[in-house]
Amino acid sequence: MIWFLCIRHYLFLFCIFIAAVFFFLSDNTSLIIHQERNPLLVYAHIFLDTENAITKNIDKYQVVFLPFPSVPLSNDNSTKLNFSLLENNTDVYNVFVSLIIKDKNSGNVVEQIPYKFYEFGDISLPYTFQNVGDYTITFQARINGDPKYEVTPLKANFDISVINYSDISFIVWILSLIPILAVIPGILIYIFFKKKKWNSESTDVTFSSKRSFNVNRYF
Repeated sequence: MIWFLCIRHYLFLFCIFIAAVFFFLSDNTSLIIHQERNPLLVYAHIFLDTENAITKNIDKYQVVFLPFPSVPLSNDNSTKLNFSLLENNTDVYNVFVSLIIKDKNSGNVVEQIPYKFYEFGDISLPYTFQNVGDYTITFQARINGDPKYEVTPLKANFDISVINYSDISFIVWILSLIPILAVIPGILIYIFFKKKKWNSESTDVTFSSKRSFNVNRYF
């Protein structure tokens, strides 16, 4: 009886685990695919509560980062690095912005985009990552009229991971496999209980037959 309860317990946990993995993968994969098919989802201005946007607070400023797609692909020339620079949650004007992209593991500078003037703090920069890996993007802004950040730039670091398109294909394959793996425990449990029910009914029939036979002998 104890082993039976253990099997039921482990099968239940297995089903929960499969469901959690399925939810996580489907949520992130569908987001990537959805964004690739709908480039209009990314706007120039990024609100603080935008899904998947990352916000860094520095003094009275907020730097909001939202890459497109949310998980960039290597050698994809449609990748855009989108930023919004805000002051107390309102738009900032007349800024010079530069980006430094480093390999997160080695610290080597992969790309350095020089300062450029922007009339508004909403910035979208196209960039193609050549290799798969983890990167750190340093956003630097010189803010016109700010006594602190006009000469010394305001800096905010953002981490980003780049994957292969084949990785998405693998995730899609896993997503198609997960429902099958989730069904197998259910089938095993069904067969086990069905077999147990058949054995119980067979035992009842045998016992009933023996009892009837003994009664007939008595009379």
